[in-house]
Amino acid sequence: MRKHNFNPGPATIPNVVLEEAAQSLLEYQGAGMSFAEMSHRSPQVMAVVEEASALVKRLYGLGEDYEVIWMQGGASAQLAIAPMNLLNTNRSVAIVNTGFWADKAIKAAQELGRVVVPASSEVTRFDHIPQGWHLPADAQYFHLVSNETIDGTQWQEYPDLAVPIVADMTSDFLTRPLPIEKFGLIFASAQKNFGIAGTTCVVIRKALLEQRQARKIPTIFDYATHVAEHSLYHTAPTFAIYVALLALRWTLAQGGLEEMARRNAQKAALIYAEIDENPLFTGSVRVEDRSVMNACFRINLPELEQKFLDFAAQNDVVGVKGFPTVGGFRASMYNALPLESVQLLVDLMRGFAQRHG
Repeated sequence: MRKHNFNPGPATIPNVVLEEAAQSLLEYQGAGMSFAEMSHRSPQVMAVVEEASALVKRLYGLGEDYEVIWMQGGASAQLAIAPMNLLNTNRSVAIVNTGFWADKAIKAAQELGRVVVPASSEVTRFDHIPQGWHLPADAQYFHLVSNETIDGTQWQEYPDLAVPIVADMTSDFLTRPLPIEKFGLIFASAQKNFGIAGTTCVVIRKALLEQRQARKIPTIFDYATHVAEHSLYHTAPTFAIYVALLALRWTLAQGGLEEMARRNAQKAALIYAEIDENPLFTGSVRVEDRSVMNACFRINLPELEQKFLDFAAQNDVVGVKGFPTVGGFRASMYNALPLESVQLLVDLMRGFAQRHG
């Protein structure tokens, strides 16, 4: 029996994706070998990379002015690679501090250049997205974390700025349509909404590639290298890209990003309604900035926290424990998590409150 998986990542994968991936791990399309055994320069692997990139473009409606590449190292590596490629030594990067991952981005960028933090919600424990800030005059680009996986906030609308937005979208990539013209660079590791850990999808506006920086960029970390080599400059994480392709096919077959957005909004509305109505639980984030992907909440009687986690586990619900530095609970509801799983969690919250409230 499959568990109801609310893990923040690696996360739930559609059964049809797992089944096809499992078969291809044993033998790929009658080739007499596993996909994982194939050369990264073989026609089969090259075709998978090409189709995966094309599907990202199709789902987001990207034109010829954007490139899609696949890299290793996870989104954390991109926190350094992005400023390495995009930040001039005489300019700054602006980063609004919205939580754990924005703070990591600030520290990573500070190792490579000047960072300006025009606003922060740290004083209120990152319970909202700051508003009313101003972009520094010398900012070369603006970095944001579109969805804070750990703190449970999400940018519901993206600012109109005179500089490109660089977005860490690891936890809400492919979950909703985007005003793509606002973005110069988007990156997301695959293990939340489109596959397994091991690869990161990077979407970059071609014009940014042409703005070469004064600093010397190591070849392996230069976006232009991977664009020129179609993501195959070195041995790519081939099986992870293959699983990403299967997840992208599934996303398209389900109705694309509009349908993903509808389903995700439905799941979020269900659990937040229970959090607001249940006397035993309290939401951790201001209503207007609540994440659709990661619902963070607390129990009003802390001594019952572990009891609720045990109760959930006894009913096949896993992954709802909050991040260690934050505490409480976190229900991660990525694309592949069914509404039925959220309904079960809501029923458990209601039953637990009746018993202990």
